Amino acid sequence: MFVTKHWPLAAAYGAQQRVLNMGRLLSRFGQVSFVIVTLEPEDEETVRRTRREFEVCRVIRPAPIALGNLVHRLQRRLRHEFDPNYLETECAAVTDADRSALLELVRRHDIVWVHSVTTVNWCRIDRWPHSVLDVDDLPSRFYRLSAHSRGNPVRRLLDARSAWAWRRRERYHTQRFDVVTVCSEDDRQYLGNQSKMHVIPNGFARLATRFHVQSEQPRIGFIGLFKYGPNVEGVEWFIRDVWPLIKNEIPRVQLRLVGRGSNGCLSKLGPDVVELGWLEDPSDEIASWSTMIVPIKVGGGTRIKIAEGFARKCPVVSTSTGAVGYDVHDGEEILLADRPYEFALACIRLLRDPQLREHVSERAHRRFLEQWTWDSFESSVGRVIQECLSKSGCSQID
Repeated sequence: MFVTKHWPLAAAYGAQQRVLNMGRLLSRFGQVSFVIVTLEPEDEETVRRTRREFEVCRVIRPAPIALGNLVHRLQRRLRHEFDPNYLETECAAVTDADRSALLELVRRHDIVWVHSVTTVNWCRIDRWPHSVLDVDDLPSRFYRLSAHSRGNPVRRLLDARSAWAWRRRERYHTQRFDVVTVCSEDDRQYLGNQSKMHVIPNGFARLATRFHVQSEQPRIGFIGLFKYGPNVEGVEWFIRDVWPLIKNEIPRVQLRLVGRGSNGCLSKLGPDVVELGWLEDPSDEIASWSTMIVPIKVGGGTRIKIAEGFARKCPVVSTSTGAVGYDVHDGEEILLADRPYEFALACIRLLRDPQLREHVSERAHRRFLEQWTWDSFESSVGRVIQECLSKSGCSQID
C-alpha cells in the first residue's frame, strides 16, 4: 500500500514524478494500492488517469486542527518545539474515523510505503508496522540553508530554531519505520548513515533522442512547480540579479518559464521573460533551449529537474544547492555557480559556445543513462522490499 499526499498522475512536478515512478517500480514486485491523503482538490482527469493505472482504495481529507484556548495553544507550541516525538507538526490531521480505516488497511497489506513526513504526521500514527518511509525532502536542511541565506536576523534565528527542532524529529525516522529511503548518499550521511537507510535517487524516464532546435532568439529555460517557494525565490533571484548581466551581453536572449503557476506575474520583473504555464509535453520547448537553469538557493532532497535536463540533453547551469545529491563536476556534466556574476557568465558561455554545450550535454546524458533512469533503481527498490519483509516476518519476494 502506497500512502501519499500526491496523486501519481497529476500534472507533472517533482514530488509527483517520484510518487508515480516509485509506484510503477513497486508494481513490478506486487499489487500496489494507493491511499491519497491530501488537502487539495483534484480534477476529474487526474482521478481518471490515476485509477486507470493504479487501484486507489481510499482518499482521505485531513481537517484543520482547532486552535483551542490560550493555554492549549501554548502547550502545543512548547511540545512542537521541544518534543521530537510530537506528531502535531502540521495545521491539519485526519479524522479518527479515517485514521481507524487507514490502520485497518495497514493491517491488510504486506508492506506500507509512505511518502513524505507531512503525510505521516497528518495521519497521527507514531509507529508504522511493516513500513518504508520515503523521504525526498528534509525540513531541517531546508531551514538550515534558509537561515544562512536570510538577510533579516530575526528570520535567520527563527529558521535556525526550526532547523534544530526538525533535526531532532528526523533522528526518530528509523524508530517509526522499518526502513527509510532517501534521495542521495549525502542525505543518508546527514541522517546518520544507519543500516536501516537506503538510497533511491530521483531520476527521469529514458527518452528518445531529440535534437536541439534553433530558435529565432536564444533561449534560457526553467521548469518547475511555481507553488513551491524555493522555485519562486530562485527564479526571482535569477531575474533580479543574474538576468540583467546576461541581457547586457546578449540582448536578444529570452527566459522561458514552464510549470504549474508559472503564468503569474514573474514576467513583470524583467524584459523578455516568457511565462508558458504547465505544458503536458515540454519536449519541443526544452529542445529549443540553449541551457536549463536551476537557480535554487534553499531546499532539501534533490531536484528532479537536474535529471530531466540530463535526460533531454539540455545543458544545465545550477547553484551548488540545486545540484546537491548528484555526483557531478563543474565543467563536465554541469556548470555550477552561486554568485550572480558567475551564474550569468556560465549561461553566457553556453549561449555562445556550441562545442561547450555539446560536451556538457553529452557527458551528462551518458551519466544519466548509467545512474539516473527510473528503471535503473529497480534492484534498489527490490532490496528495500526484501528488507522490510524480513523485518516484519513476512514471506520473501521471488
